Amino acid sequence: MVQTALQFTLKTQQVDESFSQGMVTSSLLLLLFDRNRISYAIIDKQRQKAVALKDYHIVSDSTQSDSDDYKPGAFTQLLEMDELLHQLQPQQVILSVYSTKHSLVPNPLFSKDQLKDILSLTSRIKDDDRFYADAVPSANAHLVYAVPEELLKETGTIYKEAALYFAGSSFIENQLRLHKHESTPAVAVMVRPLNIDIAITHGSELKFFNSFPYQSSEDLIYYLLFSIEQLQLNADQVAVVFYGEIEKTSSHWMLAGKYIRNIRLGERTEVLEYSYGFDRLSAHQYVGLFNQYLCAL
Repeated sequence: MVQTALQFTLKTQQVDESFSQGMVTSSLLLLLFDRNRISYAIIDKQRQKAVALKDYHIVSDSTQSDSDDYKPGAFTQLLEMDELLHQLQPQQVILSVYSTKHSLVPNPLFSKDQLKDILSLTSRIKDDDRFYADAVPSANAHLVYAVPEELLKETGTIYKEAALYFAGSSFIENQLRLHKHESTPAVAVMVRPLNIDIAITHGSELKFFNSFPYQSSEDLIYYLLFSIEQLQLNADQVAVVFYGEIEKTSSHWMLAGKYIRNIRLGERTEVLEYSYGFDRLSAHQYVGLFNQYLCAL
């Protein structure tokens, strides 16, 4: 198959001087794949500190649907053009994916031999899909998901020992950690360019998790209110925390404020330290990327 050269836009770049000057001797690479997007962060393992971040968006074209979880050849082309990533020799790699084909399965109903059958109930499976499951101990469940074989081949050629996870797994675990001692329900929303992830927890118990595609602020708020209503929560009382692609000047935030009284922007995980240059980024941004560090603990 002949692969068409893709166009990338570098949305965000932050590299600490300690890394660029070769002072980081042991590194952890966090790689996150989303539709039309590849981002990565480099962690100084000795200091448990984020020292670099790059966020690439793939310019969409008419040859492939935006509904595809991965554009073949994207990582290979990115590796060739990104000098930092090309030269990096990480001691550990966490590879995380957002997949539109996923399902949260309670442990009593889970079977590792039936992953494809489980996803076939809710998703359209392709021949090149490969199936995996992450244990979510705090939720007494497994997240079952599909990953395109081409992505596994491209990344596996370079990072043979990489650990693979579904990005939503660490999002759930982080929310359960944050709210395990609280006596009231909490709603967390991860806003991505084409999808939102919603997790609702009550103390140390996961009550709801799902992802929804959206095209407008109205879509986003509809799915959020729908999720809140599913648990019979009061939108005027429940606390909602937003992460990711949202700002207080955006239409997403303004519309949310009309329907939900108690909203705020979230923070990065506190299990990591961050280079001073990261202060230029909003604390609720790239939480989905940094949450992957929890998989290394």
